[in-house]
Amino acid sequence: MNTSTYVLGHADAEVRRLLLQGRLYNDYTEHALRLAGLRPGMRVLDIGSGPGDVSFVAARLVGPTGSVLGVDAAPEMVELARARAAEQGFGTVDFTQAVIDAITLDEPVDAVIGRLILMHLPDPAATLRRLSSLVRPGGVIAVAEIDITRARTVPDLPLFSQVISGIVRAFEAMGLSARFGSTLHTVFADAGLGSPRLAIGAPIGTAADDDILAYGAEVWRLVSPIAEQGGFGLDDLDDLDDFVPQFRREAVAADALITMPSLITAWAEVQR
Repeated sequence: MNTSTYVLGHADAEVRRLLLQGRLYNDYTEHALRLAGLRPGMRVLDIGSGPGDVSFVAARLVGPTGSVLGVDAAPEMVELARARAAEQGFGTVDFTQAVIDAITLDEPVDAVIGRLILMHLPDPAATLRRLSSLVRPGGVIAVAEIDITRARTVPDLPLFSQVISGIVRAFEAMGLSARFGSTLHTVFADAGLGSPRLAIGAPIGTAADDDILAYGAEVWRLVSPIAEQGGFGLDDLDDLDDFVPQFRREAVAADALITMPSLITAWAEVQR
């Protein structure tokens, strides 16, 4: 079974990072899902739904006449997503616990969506192929994945460059591709879905953007134990709590423009 090999965990720090990630990337996800054809009245399946952000984006697009089912393998994530849905008044969204290859539906959906989940699976193309069988003919499958290597600053900031390089190496050490988003077109082709349409989005800002600075810190906090173990940690950063102030000082001094990792979304119509 292509069960998730999600290796980043679900501790409080990871939940905090996921919520921050949502604030940074939800608008780009919404734009891509609009382009993919999500519209009022559609029934949507969100795989690897985590704390629910992508499901909530989809719910706004399909409106009160549509519905969204979020599926996640972690019971604590399902519980959190349900609580957030109730708090935000999303009555057309439900969440359930299941591994991806165990998902069964009473009837096909109009769309299957997911964000930052395929990269954690052992055979992404096989997973897409199976998921496409859950979509009605003429429906859509749309997934979004990251390319960390596209992050950069202008001008180059030494701390940011070191952190991005370290994150890329840490992902590789965990068996994950830091460039996975840029391979989505080949994954779709291997899944028999043809050549997908694609969209790209990335948060961009300056030292004044607290979420951008904090997101870099949270990702580094997550992978720094792997970096230290692999011998490519940050020698000049003794305390992770110093990361954001140091990053901000460098960015202010250089009047830098900061571009975060790119979110690449691919989608295709399901033909049978």
